[in-house]
Amino acid sequence: MNKLKLVLLIGIVSVYSITLQAQYIIEQLEYNIPLNYELVPEDVELENPIEEARFFLQVSDSKLRDMSQKEFGDIEMIASTIYIDGDNFTVESSSQEEGKTTVIFNQNKGIIYYVIWAQEKIYVISDEDMAGIQKGVNAAMLKVMEQLPPELQEQAKMATQNNNKQQITATGREMVKYGQKCSEYFVEDEEDVMVIWAAEDTMGLLAKVKSMSEKLAELFPGMEEEERDEWEVIAGKIPVETRSYHSNGMEGAEIEVQAITRITKTKPSADKFILPAEAVGFQRSSFKEMMGEMQELLQGMEEGFE
Repeated sequence: MNKLKLVLLIGIVSVYSITLQAQYIIEQLEYNIPLNYELVPEDVELENPIEEARFFLQVSDSKLRDMSQKEFGDIEMIASTIYIDGDNFTVESSSQEEGKTTVIFNQNKGIIYYVIWAQEKIYVISDEDMAGIQKGVNAAMLKVMEQLPPELQEQAKMATQNNNKQQITATGREMVKYGQKCSEYFVEDEEDVMVIWAAEDTMGLLAKVKSMSEKLAELFPGMEEEERDEWEVIAGKIPVETRSYHSNGMEGAEIEVQAITRITKTKPSADKFILPAEAVGFQRSSFKEMMGEMQELLQGMEEGFE
């Protein structure tokens, strides 16, 4: 499945609003490491997912990758560069699976352009599109809740209220990550376990993150953040590297790594915030058409498993 398309479907704003600030260039790297259980010593028993998460999150990234490649092969790296100027941003990404993609947010027009270079296609996503999809999601969730027994409805409400209760522990360890002096924090809640290497904010970055998130919320009303915002976990610090444990049931578990490899406080070139000349002749499609294509893709995958 086209991973970036899926990200856009479930909420492109929630994905990118956490990493945006004015007049910066940010380079990022993301990858998932499938876990190789040969790393677990014979005398160590991991009795539940929490214990497993704690163990693997303390293993070095290099060792995790080496052992994972031994069993599963090469790990796909997704490299991204984010350009921000005022209320506009552009995200350029590249990976083996997706190839080159570009996301351009035009604040004045309230439009997101999503360019898939290999397909020579541009998806145009408006604020009305995002409001419409959020309305549909809210209606579907309400319908599901209404069909639950009263006791399960109460449990679901409590789970939502407790979702943000996190236990944050400073381990005392320090390390230079991507040129920045970082401190290690262990973060745990009812659903996830992660390690964050955070650096002091010396460039006014956190204030810009909050400002941009608020502006995007105004442009795309109803699009609330569903996933944890790593920028808000460690007060006053930048999450330079976040390592999260995820269990995929029968497919095993993996460590998701998100790293900010470089931050440059500078004004990007103005041409970064308009459609590139090379993409002018590309085929244009609407958000509705993109959703239809995704539904066809998902249906084809389901038929393939039958």
